[in-house]
Amino acid sequence: MRILVADPISEEGLAVLRQGDAQMDVRTGLSQEQLIDVIGGYDALIVRSATRVTAAVIAAGDRLRVIGRAGVGVDNIDVDAATRKGILVINAPEGNTVATAEHTIAMMFALARWIPQAHASVSRDRRWERQQFMGMQVAGKVLGVIGLGRIGSQVARRAIALGMQVLAYDPYISPERAKELGVELAEVDDICRRAHVITVHTPLTRATEHLIGRRQFELMQPGVRIINCARGGIIDEEALLEALESGKVAGAALDVFRSEPPWDSPLVGHPRVVVTPHLGASTVESQINVAVDVAKEVLRALQGEPVPHAVNLPALSPEELEKLRPFLDLAERLGRMYTELVGGGHRRLEVVYSGQLAEMNCSPLTRAVLKGMLDPILHESVNYVNAPVVARERGIQVSETREPGAGHYQSLITLKGSNGQVGDRTVAGTLTGRNVPTLVGIDGYRVNVDTSGYLFVARNVDRPGMIGKVGTLLGEHGINIAFMQVGRKEVGGQAVMVLGVDDPIPPQVLERLAGIEDLWDTRVVYW
Repeated sequence: MRILVADPISEEGLAVLRQGDAQMDVRTGLSQEQLIDVIGGYDALIVRSATRVTAAVIAAGDRLRVIGRAGVGVDNIDVDAATRKGILVINAPEGNTVATAEHTIAMMFALARWIPQAHASVSRDRRWERQQFMGMQVAGKVLGVIGLGRIGSQVARRAIALGMQVLAYDPYISPERAKELGVELAEVDDICRRAHVITVHTPLTRATEHLIGRRQFELMQPGVRIINCARGGIIDEEALLEALESGKVAGAALDVFRSEPPWDSPLVGHPRVVVTPHLGASTVESQINVAVDVAKEVLRALQGEPVPHAVNLPALSPEELEKLRPFLDLAERLGRMYTELVGGGHRRLEVVYSGQLAEMNCSPLTRAVLKGMLDPILHESVNYVNAPVVARERGIQVSETREPGAGHYQSLITLKGSNGQVGDRTVAGTLTGRNVPTLVGIDGYRVNVDTSGYLFVARNVDRPGMIGKVGTLLGEHGINIAFMQVGRKEVGGQAVMVLGVDDPIPPQVLERLAGIEDLWDTRVVYW
């Protein structure tokens, strides 16, 4: 077996590769044409961010079985092309956890004591103005951590050691886990009202985009400090600038921006904003960690052993893949839909395979369900390989059930679960026509949604005028309805309303919808 290292990685990582049975070649700085010419002779490829592993490179990799990324992001790798060819893509998401957590704490201290501004005043302007940079003691203050994954948890631990009280928002963390970490779980609005410092550690998804916006800034106490070392876009940068100018926010520390480099952002150069050029993972130790991690993973994969950080679908036999491939997208959509309906705090999940699926090995489909359920809400990468491990770490009990009958369908996937706060919730789906993923059930009510896009889903009393009220309100706000459905079990009883809408429904409009009499559990989901 042969491994090509196409980007510089730490000597420690190379040492791990030398200890394996494979032959290793280090050839950095290759052009696309050169890489295409040589890749056919290698079983594994290791890169960082400089080398682009395109579909053309992958097509030329006749022997290629594994692509390893010494880092987290895989934007430079055509993962879809690799998956189609059955090549495993591996990254190293844990190696930068401590580095990013430490950078967050460093940013907090920089804000609390105005260190960059004071340094510039003394060294550049030759001024000695102690009163100009009166700071804030962090001990005894309240830190709000939004997102309690790997990095958020490490930030919380360090803040507690500094004598801070930590509030945390993460709807997918159990009370037991929060108690173990020594944090108090709270909603985002509560954190905004109570915290002296707020730091975000979530992925950037539809649900977390502008999670901190104008309404949240209005709730904050004067003098709050804001930190973002996660992803640009979680904090509304325009709203942050307004809050800085009004004095509501004393200062902000930003390692990430929605557009990078952020030369057009008025936040860069603002006197009360500390900026760094996406340095969260930039430590010598972090780079050693990711190199060693990916080297170990590549060797394991080449030896046919399980790997915890595969980005794409693990290898299946051609026969199994051919049968299950059409259902993978359906399973992942159902998992995402389930999370958006339940809202968090997953305790248990039962995946029921009915009809023809009951006779197949559906383990890959369960992994796809878990990926869809967990991926939108976790900062770390969730994939078909590590999804069961992540679910287990979060205390989610997962089971599979098989039923020979599927009613009107040849095959049916049904998710049943509970978050311990409300009764069981269910979603069901099947493939229709030319393998079109179709939502056919919500909480036991029959629906039929085979069009991708945003859905407004709500429970309501089945009586005249309900859909009219919702449609009128949406029309007042310029939101077009593409289609509508109502699932019911009896006339005049409870029903499920599903409206396809062309655009996401803003939070303020969703609040007004929730105020309609006999309409409840209003949500915007994506199918």
